[in-house]
Amino acid sequence: MIYVNGDSYSLSDGKNYGNYLSELTGQPLMHKGISGSSNARIFRTTARDLLKLKQQRVNECQVCIGLSFWFRTELWIDEHGIGKWYQFEFDDGEFASFQSATNSNWFTSGPVPSADAPKFYQPFLREWIKTTQADSAITNTLHQASLLKHLCNSLGYKLIIFWAAEVMEDISRINPNLDCLKDFYAEFDQTNSFDLLNYSFVNTYNQIRPPYDYDLHGDHGHPNTQSHEEFAGEINDRLTRY
Repeated sequence: MIYVNGDSYSLSDGKNYGNYLSELTGQPLMHKGISGSSNARIFRTTARDLLKLKQQRVNECQVCIGLSFWFRTELWIDEHGIGKWYQFEFDDGEFASFQSATNSNWFTSGPVPSADAPKFYQPFLREWIKTTQADSAITNTLHQASLLKHLCNSLGYKLIIFWAAEVMEDISRINPNLDCLKDFYAEFDQTNSFDLLNYSFVNTYNQIRPPYDYDLHGDHGHPNTQSHEEFAGEINDRLTRY
């Protein structure tokens, strides 16, 4: 089985890399990516799904995880009514992910949270981003990634993980030898990841060809289906070579 989880960058204007991986390997696809997902949602739902797959006697699974923006988080809001978080038969519970700052000048002008965030929670999101630094969020993301790696190992599943979102400005400036980070970073190499401090799917492929929605999102736009096909080839190469 091919298992995919991520945000909107795991989707496309046609087939996505999950679809192409399924075709390349001849394996069925379970795609649990949802546009707007935070990394907290991606890690939590992936861990739960993989445990369920093992209980269902799925013994071979190639797990492909595309990480999201570090400045997204999730909240448990009873009966939040946001339909996309219910699309997989309520398996997100009442969690919903939100982007705490949708404006690039949030540091000087104040953060503007996702428009779909209930008004009651918007002050929290504005304060959350002010007290959450990229360094801490990325360190914690690599920590969670290392835990997921070991879960996959214990289940006998193969993991490939990478930053899908355009976060190069933040991840590339982090010192990989930081004591708080280096042991997590050392868990990853070309057998199980695309460099978690030096690679972004969006950054790489949007330099090859413009995103299909460039007019809406600029450099943060979404790679088209051709880019997804090429990236699936890269992922498959790592899955089969190592």
